[in-house]
This record gives sequence, C-alpha cells and structure tokens, in this order.
Amino acid sequence: MSDQTVIFKPAWRFFMTTIQLELPDSVARFYPKIGEKIFLQALNESVRRLIEEERVELKHTMARIRRYERKYKCNFDAFTKRMSSKGNYETHEDYGEWSYLEEKAKLIGDDIANYERLVAA
Repeated sequence: MSDQTVIFKPAWRFFMTTIQLELPDSVARFYPKIGEKIFLQALNESVRRLIEEERVELKHTMARIRRYERKYKCNFDAFTKRMSSKGNYETHEDYGEWSYLEEKAKLIGDDIANYERLVAA
C-alpha cells in the first residue's frame, strides 16, 4: 500500500457521501482511467446479490407466515381481531411470532424495493 488516498467522487451528484478507498498500488495506478466505472459495476453487482439474498429471506419469512395462516385459517389482521376474544397462552405466543414475521416481511420488501431503485439508477 502506498500513502496515496483515492477518493471516489462520481460525476453525478445528488445527496452524496464521500467514500474513501485504500487501494493497493497495483490497483491504484489504474484508478484514474477506470476507477469510477469499476466501482459502479462492483456496487451494482453487490446490490444485485443483496437483492437475491433478501428475496430468499422474504420467501422463508412468507412460508412461516403461511403456516400461521393455515393453522388459524385467516390472515394476520383477522387473527388479531379474533385473538382478543379467544386468547390463550398458545395464541398469545403465536401472535408475538406472527406479528414479528409480518413486520419482518414488510421491512424486507421495502429494502428490496429500495435496492431495486438503486440498481435502476
């Protein structure tokens, strides 16, 4: 490594954050010519992989949600309305887990949408 610091500043600037990279000399010497392009391609590929990982996680989460829907023969909203009148320890425990899964699925879906917008930009 050299003492040379490379700061990536893309040509397009919206709300931007400066990212400082420390590169081996063998890579840094190519940076002026291909740096931004390589960085953007790597970022794009990383985000695409992240989207795929998030989709797998969402699929697993939705499978767990469907188990509760089959068990109680309703969706989460209907379950919460029925739970107050027929609650016991098991339904209370299921409510906690199911509630968590519903929120998790929503957050993962939001993340996927944000990542897809990033890749499309």
